[in-house]
Amino acid sequence: MSDPRGAAKASRPRPSPEQRADRSQQALTALEGLRASLLREVDRIAKEPAADASPSHICCTRARNQMRISPLEARAIAEALRSEKLREHLPSVLERLRQELDGLADSSARQNFDCPLLEGTRCLVHRVAKPIGCLAWNSGRDFSTSAWDSFASRDVLNDEQYGPDWKLRVIPLWLRRVLAEELAKAPTR
Repeated sequence: MSDPRGAAKASRPRPSPEQRADRSQQALTALEGLRASLLREVDRIAKEPAADASPSHICCTRARNQMRISPLEARAIAEALRSEKLREHLPSVLERLRQELDGLADSSARQNFDCPLLEGTRCLVHRVAKPIGCLAWNSGRDFSTSAWDSFASRDVLNDEQYGPDWKLRVIPLWLRRVLAEELAKAPTR
């Protein structure tokens, strides 16, 4: 017996490069909407007395950080780093990225790392491309309903862009893929 889904899939015309670019931009815009909702939540929580007195950036360091992101989130980060606003920070991000990649296995497993997007005590992409998981994480609190909804919506956007087989990977592994051209051109120190 033949698979009717396979036949329907084969008969669909492939989208043109322009259509793929439009869909990709729509997915990035939708991801930005998810991030905006969580940023409002982060801003609200920041005004409340802290349950955990640790500095917020401490969760971005090797001892506590195993944050994994999706390919769409990695693309948003790459676009942000290529923008005029953040381009000057790209060489230092690439240097930190190289340092972290040396200690990571190329897998979808959770692994500890220092986030290459952390410059001093601030996230370079906080307002422009911070991953959903980073925005959803609030030390000493459970994930909110909005956070869980954002995770689910992020996953749907990735399924639509990349099919069902994409994987979450720690931030440096996805950045290596989306910044491959910049990594190849950047001088090593």
